[in-house]
Amino acid sequence: MFFIIDSREKRQEAANFVARLPASPLYSIEIKPYKKNRSLAQNRTMWMWYNVLADHLGCEPDDVHDQMKVRVLGVERKIVAGQALILPRSTTDLDTTAMARFMEAIEALAAELEVKLPIPDDYRYAMEGGRAG
Repeated sequence: MFFIIDSREKRQEAANFVARLPASPLYSIEIKPYKKNRSLAQNRTMWMWYNVLADHLGCEPDDVHDQMKVRVLGVERKIVAGQALILPRSTTDLDTTAMARFMEAIEALAAELEVKLPIPDDYRYAMEGGRAG
């Protein structure tokens, strides 16, 4: 179950739900500030644009994604099994505002390359995965 507590009523609804849980099995409950993650429309549009850019550059969409993550978000250094790795930061946890800035960087790259990116009907594209409108 997932609750967004934005009113006293929702807070009470969440408390009532927890109070009704049986003693077994054990449950884990996490309380954290709500953050609206990137939208489905943003994610689908990003990958549509990556396909257009990949066709232009002669590479795979994942390669364009990695390039944009490094250009915009930078890298992180990790030690895994004793080996030092340098990995691009992820777009997964970007909120809608940060994702909009990220997508502006994709548009800027496309402009540099003189590639016209399609702009989908956000609602239809998000809900149906439809073609650009």
